[in-house]
Amino acid sequence: MSEFDHLAAEVVPVLELSKTERKTFCREDRWIGYTRATEILGELDDLVNYPRGLRMPNVLVVGRSGNGKSSIIEHFSNSHGVRVTESGGPILPVLRIEMPDTPDQAQFWSVILWALLITHRETAPAKLLKREAKSALQYAHVGVLLIDEFNNLVNAGRKAGDVLAAIKELSNALKISIVAFGTQAAINALNLEPQMKSRFQPSSLQRWRLDAEYLRFLASYERLLPLAKPSGLATRDLAPRIYGLGGDTIGGTVNVVKAAATLAIELGTECITTSILDKVAWTSPGDWEKVAAVV
Repeated sequence: MSEFDHLAAEVVPVLELSKTERKTFCREDRWIGYTRATEILGELDDLVNYPRGLRMPNVLVVGRSGNGKSSIIEHFSNSHGVRVTESGGPILPVLRIEMPDTPDQAQFWSVILWALLITHRETAPAKLLKREAKSALQYAHVGVLLIDEFNNLVNAGRKAGDVLAAIKELSNALKISIVAFGTQAAINALNLEPQMKSRFQPSSLQRWRLDAEYLRFLASYERLLPLAKPSGLATRDLAPRIYGLGGDTIGGTVNVVKAAATLAIELGTECITTSILDKVAWTSPGDWEKVAAVV
């Protein structure tokens, strides 16, 4: 038994760093494969290996803001980085883009070109940009197009149908699967084009509850915090307090734990306690109205 058994092996050496370095380590993003995230990643990995066919499968991942979409996107994209063929050509299994705030078809093709690091004239006609983008996607052997902020389509008005038609054409012509991430408004965007909607399989990130899965997440996250003493984040003393502060999104919980860990390092307690949580400068989701009331 070691006094640092509460930490992952790779975290133990971090205890030797300065306070500033340890606090920076706490604030860095960490990947923890909780059940729902692992299930969704499995669905997306299947698309990467899916044989090219007449009608490629697509997935729409929907969740509230701050509920883990960005972490899944990052992990999925990093797991399928660019490769090089024997002849020196690129193979890009997954291309990640973000839907523009108020998209139209020209902007859609433009963000694809920028994602592929291809310089172009953004004011060029949509037909020209489409030709360049499709050619580049084909050259790079892109298998999956990942579109973040898919919900921005609802801001496009009548042009939303044109963008969806462009996505459909792209998938049909190049046999590319589409993975879309967004808030609930992403469903409303697909409702604008029922035929396109039928091509997507919805996958949701539910709100978190104070249950066994949540406690497992806290226990796993504690092992990644460079604190010399165990905190017991998953205990009945701390878990409800953390949940109450962070709310029902995983992003809120992570931000609370990061803030508490850095404060524990700064104050020298070397563990997160109820007293530390009381001192964390954090406004829970339910207290925003109180903040607004004093402005």
